[in-house]
Amino acid sequence: MKATPYTILVAEPNDDWYDKIKQSLQKRNHEVFRVKSSNDVLDQCNKHNPDLLILEHDLNPVDGVEVAIEIRDDQTFRKLPIVFLSETIDKYTQIAAYEAGADMYIKKGTKSRLFLSIIAAVLRRVYEMNDTPSMVQKFGEIEIDEEQIMVYKKGKALDLSKKEFQILLLLASKPGKVFRRPNILKKIWGDDVIVGDRNIDTHIKKLRKKLGKEYIQTSRGMGYKFNVK
Repeated sequence: MKATPYTILVAEPNDDWYDKIKQSLQKRNHEVFRVKSSNDVLDQCNKHNPDLLILEHDLNPVDGVEVAIEIRDDQTFRKLPIVFLSETIDKYTQIAAYEAGADMYIKKGTKSRLFLSIIAAVLRRVYEMNDTPSMVQKFGEIEIDEEQIMVYKKGKALDLSKKEFQILLLLASKPGKVFRRPNILKKIWGDDVIVGDRNIDTHIKKLRKKLGKEYIQTSRGMGYKFNVK
């Protein structure tokens, strides 16, 4: 599996455990954010729009099961993959977690290599095995045909450059998710080409002119996201 960087939110109140989890995840270049209180998990999900939530079972003031239920009740994060963590595992807490919407349950102290393999498997199942590259994606008046490398607005083909198409395809792969400029640079231009933020901004400006400015929104100081009308 290619080590694709993802955005991961870790709900962990213990500093030592969080540091260990963060260090492991950063080995795969994942972007890691933290939340300590169960009261703040949904707010932080809205702020960071993570690709994965790692959820400590023993949170306060309510436990991880209650948090998972809240997450699953929110339409925006209904399909967000959730991995539970706990220092102790028994069948009753596992059953409760899975019934609340957990995708995996891992015991704390699991070796880093196994931990990362489990996380990778969850991400692969959600984001890679479900890919359908030949499918035409429709977003309001916009249609994106990845197989034919074509974009249409109201049925009319748009003249996009290769980079414009790649940027649009990346942003549209996760509507509503803010893609940070460094991640756009890495995914579109790679590590071997030196390109500045201004170059990205120029491509975005051209895309907005062709698509309509309402489809691509700027997140000030962070990056860009694709809006679905």
